Amino acid sequence: MAQAVSSIARVSISEKQSLNLIFFIAGLSFASWAGRLSVIDAVFNFSGIALGAFLLCMTTGTLLGIGLIPAISRKLNTKKLLLYLPLLLSICLISLGFAISVTREPSIAFVILFINGLFFGCLDIMMNVSGARVERHLNRSIMPIFHGFFSLGTLAGAGIATATIGFHMLTIWHFSIVALIIVSLTALSQFGLQGWENENYRKNSQESPQTSGSNHQKLGALLLIGLMVAGLSFAEGSANDWITVASVDGHGLNHEAGAFMFTLFVAAMTAGRFAGGRMIDAMGPQRTLMIMGSIGLIGLCLFILGDGALALGLSAVMWGLGSSLGFPVGMTIAASQSSRLGPNSVSIISAFGYGAMLAGPPLIGFMVDHIGLPNALWLAAGIMGLSLLLTPKAARYSPRAPQQI
Repeated sequence: MAQAVSSIARVSISEKQSLNLIFFIAGLSFASWAGRLSVIDAVFNFSGIALGAFLLCMTTGTLLGIGLIPAISRKLNTKKLLLYLPLLLSICLISLGFAISVTREPSIAFVILFINGLFFGCLDIMMNVSGARVERHLNRSIMPIFHGFFSLGTLAGAGIATATIGFHMLTIWHFSIVALIIVSLTALSQFGLQGWENENYRKNSQESPQTSGSNHQKLGALLLIGLMVAGLSFAEGSANDWITVASVDGHGLNHEAGAFMFTLFVAAMTAGRFAGGRMIDAMGPQRTLMIMGSIGLIGLCLFILGDGALALGLSAVMWGLGSSLGFPVGMTIAASQSSRLGPNSVSIISAFGYGAMLAGPPLIGFMVDHIGLPNALWLAAGIMGLSLLLTPKAARYSPRAPQQI
């Protein structure tokens, strides 16, 4: 009996560690090209609208992937998808590096970033649904930690981008190194997913008429949670894709300093997510989100108005801290609604979160040509402020809150 319990514990820990690696890989892949965005902008000599259109390729692909993955997962099990999708992302990175460093053809880069977004959207749903499954199995909230590993991946990606830019390394070699890391970590992650061959992401069709009214209420609550998450994710996405460019083109810093601002942002995101669980236990989700969101809004405003590397670095840290918990807390709330609705809840919140995270940067890009940088970031500040107004109502649906649905 004791051996059986010990074996289950080892499997659970192994599953959690494997998903930690998958989340890390997703963040590493995303930050690798985002950290190079000012260089990509310089190579292709994009206008604000052109750069916004380039980022829109990632957005469109990701949203398409989020929509297609339920059908895809009926053909391929979770374990295979968590193997194939990271490997496909590594191929996209190498291809994107080839388009930037060798062909220097923006149309090829546009297509590759769209395909990259497609695979990223599929992986996002699969890793979050899998994280919710492990969270229910362990019966404790670990989604912020999973997203902490995503942020840790973005931190590593931003750090590698900063270093390779500093050493004047070609983008193709930078992305090839990252691709090799992704392949190695993906292979390692498979050891913890034994027994997942029969796991699939699908909607449970066994719904009784008596539960339909309750489900409508739950979907209404998820809509409110999704809007809150979207506002905070918009601010996060704006930083991911514009903080380097805004630092260089808007505040006059060099490319290395611009990449370092992005590194500071994701470092703060990472710290906020790993510390978020304790903050929520101590103060509750509503107060935690309000405090952190307010810090983020102040940081974003200071970044727009600030001057000098020190002031911009401090504001980047505040911006990152304030954007860190909206998505993972929203995912935890969604996963808690019920084991039946849980996977669909996770996909709904993912669509809100990544839709806003990836749609925000192109919208800002379309404004850049009219009002310039960093003034275009006032759009992100306004949406983040609206999200804070929704937070008190949305956070009450947390499983830790006294009022539940």
